[in-house]
Amino acid sequence: MSVCKSAQKGAKMNIGEKIKDCRMKAGLSQEQLAEKLHVSRQAVTKWENGRGIPDIANLIALSDEFDMSLDELLKEDGTVKKKIISDSDSKKWHILVIVYLAAIVAYIAYFAFWHRILMVGFLIATLFMLFFEVRIFVKEKISGQKQIGDADKGR
Repeated sequence: MSVCKSAQKGAKMNIGEKIKDCRMKAGLSQEQLAEKLHVSRQAVTKWENGRGIPDIANLIALSDEFDMSLDELLKEDGTVKKKIISDSDSKKWHILVIVYLAAIVAYIAYFAFWHRILMVGFLIATLFMLFFEVRIFVKEKISGQKQIGDADKGR
């Protein structure tokens, strides 16, 4: 049975209030919850005070930790729904930017090979941007998979 069943039966609570209520009912400090989720104590503080919203991997981990469905955790908080949608949209933009930058590199390579025109400055700037976009995309992908894997180990 969930530690937090009573939290949903009363007045409507936002995600931060639910996290705090469930954490306290589970007898955990912010530091202990942060360690279990592999985040900083400051992150937990931000969530509980409404200054931040957990990402989807942390929402799943919270759901597992407090033995409640994502629906129970999220249902009443519209800001979380908006954040999840915007996170999904930002990942789509990262992919689009990576494809666009790769196309520019191919275009530069075409000019260098067929027309013997090498645009070194343009190539360096494009490769620099491509490197950072791929780095951000891979970092987000790895951290999301790690958090999901850690949540699965806890089951």
